Amino acid sequence: MKNEAARRLAAAEAFTSQWMTSGLAYSLIGDYTCTLTCGEAETMADLFRIFQYPETADQILSDHGEDCDTPHHHQKCGTWTFTFAVKTIEWRVGEDAPEYTVAASGTDGGEAEDRAVTLLRKLLAAEYKTHFWTELNEVEAGIPSSTALYSWIDAREYGKAA
Repeated sequence: MKNEAARRLAAAEAFTSQWMTSGLAYSLIGDYTCTLTCGEAETMADLFRIFQYPETADQILSDHGEDCDTPHHHQKCGTWTFTFAVKTIEWRVGEDAPEYTVAASGTDGGEAEDRAVTLLRKLLAAEYKTHFWTELNEVEAGIPSSTALYSWIDAREYGKAA
């Protein structure tokens, strides 16, 4: 087990060193922008930071954040309102899919989104007997007053430790 951990650590160190000495970090990182997901960008930044390349780590996150299509993942502690389309294997392109609005909070928008999806999947599991998936259509900070006019699910307290 220790040998496996040592090999993995050596591979990670070799990867970061190669990127830094070959110029890949400077020529490719800027090209990645939002082709990396939030989690991928954060993981790559952590890797470079752990091997003493904090400027590269900061640049990865900066480049990712400029054009990120999920900016709520980078906002700390708050409440967001998510609108999800729910699709099944029977759904066809061009057809409207049912939409659900869920308000959720978290330590960041990513956690809030995860909580919203988890609760929605739990609530819909009995309704959908076949495989279904959710697609995020819209995100708004807070709970807009217009949301109160429609049916919505309050997930702000869901999944919190007692």
